[in-house]
Amino acid sequence: MAGLSAALALGRSGHDVLLLDRDFVFHKRTWEEALLDKREGIAHFFQPHAFWPRGRTLFKRAFPDVYQALLQTGAFELHLHRNIPDETQPGDEELIYVGVRRALIEWALLQKVMREPSILTCGGVRVTGLLGRPGRLPEATGVRTSNGEVEADLVIDALGRTSPVFSWLQALGAAASQMESSPCGLIYYSRYFQLKPDAAVPTRGWLISPRGDLGYAGFMTFVADNRTFAIVLAIPASDTDLKVFQHERAFMACRHIPAIAGLVDPFFAEPISPVRPMGGLSNRRCEFVRNECPIALGLLPVGDSLCHTNPAYAFGLTFSFIPTLELCEVLRMHPGTDRESLALEYFARIAPELSERYTFACALDAVRIRVWQGEGIDFMHRDGCHPWFMFSGAAAVALDDGEVCRKTLRRMCMLDRLSVFDEDVPLQKRVEELLARKFAQPPPRPQPSRAELVRVVTDSMAQNSVAS
Repeated sequence: MAGLSAALALGRSGHDVLLLDRDFVFHKRTWEEALLDKREGIAHFFQPHAFWPRGRTLFKRAFPDVYQALLQTGAFELHLHRNIPDETQPGDEELIYVGVRRALIEWALLQKVMREPSILTCGGVRVTGLLGRPGRLPEATGVRTSNGEVEADLVIDALGRTSPVFSWLQALGAAASQMESSPCGLIYYSRYFQLKPDAAVPTRGWLISPRGDLGYAGFMTFVADNRTFAIVLAIPASDTDLKVFQHERAFMACRHIPAIAGLVDPFFAEPISPVRPMGGLSNRRCEFVRNECPIALGLLPVGDSLCHTNPAYAFGLTFSFIPTLELCEVLRMHPGTDRESLALEYFARIAPELSERYTFACALDAVRIRVWQGEGIDFMHRDGCHPWFMFSGAAAVALDDGEVCRKTLRRMCMLDRLSVFDEDVPLQKRVEELLARKFAQPPPRPQPSRAELVRVVTDSMAQNSVAS
């Protein structure tokens, strides 16, 4: 996503672009064929993705023709502002979530990339290293590939969360990079479903669509294109019993979770994909500036090469566009800027928002692990566990108050910086009042309990063994 959007934005800004991909993706095919593609280079290609309103706004503004192609091929616009319990206000029209599968977004971008005369594409090519001038402040001048060397004025790293660029830069003499990382502590199991003709994913009564926390695991739904949706079950990475969800029969035991039971009813929807696991997840942020100086020149990262976070928060798609568009703006405003100034301005523009969302993700993941281990966490008070209060507390009462709902959605959907709600003390006190009223009595424990879920899953798998 980051590489395709960077190539298209830069190409349309007047730059000559060479786009390299390890997979053979640059060929004509229909969008239906694209949904069956196999992307060996992208482990999470078939996992659900969320097009938050912030990402939609940026994408539609930068690539209106691509956005229109998505709608024409079945992408679904979900108007979140319709769930706000008060009169519409200016800015609410931005609160539109786009349901679409990753493969369809890539297909729409690829169609335009391959028609852009300023972009040369080359698939089936692995980048194996950097060309450059070594030194205290090394300069990247191109890349080494499985097809030979390629020189360039600027190298864009869109290799994702496993990018080896840091080691390549150090081989040129760059200062050791700073990298922050913290484990998400989760494993995800996802499966896509096709809605029956008269069915629709419930959105009324939810901020977006059904999702929740069971106190030991979680569940999410993702509305997608062409009347499809995904269910995701999230479990602690250490819970070996619940890893049985990787099996299709066990996964379907999610019918015992009341909030999503109806979604797996065969009269409502039918599964159209296998269960796909995703583990080994961590929040990770890379620092390319040290002591107010870039660690190297001539190379700039985008997307997950810069920062990636827990997929549950769905920041990735939006953060694949923000750095790309900022880079194009820096190049437009300062066409003759030296490489060092270019790098410093680029990182200065993108670092604050990336850093705050990274910190946010790390804090929430750390709290969630404690909650799932049985620790009592105060989400009712702003001076209790503040990250959990702003995340779970505000969401629990958002549909009871128009302004709380609006601010919660805008914060979640990345339309507002976190500080907009984090510094609004009167609104946070309103959340406390609403929580005190809603939970005057301790809330009932979510159902099913872990023991009950393990039992029904075990029984289901045993029945499958007997049938086999």
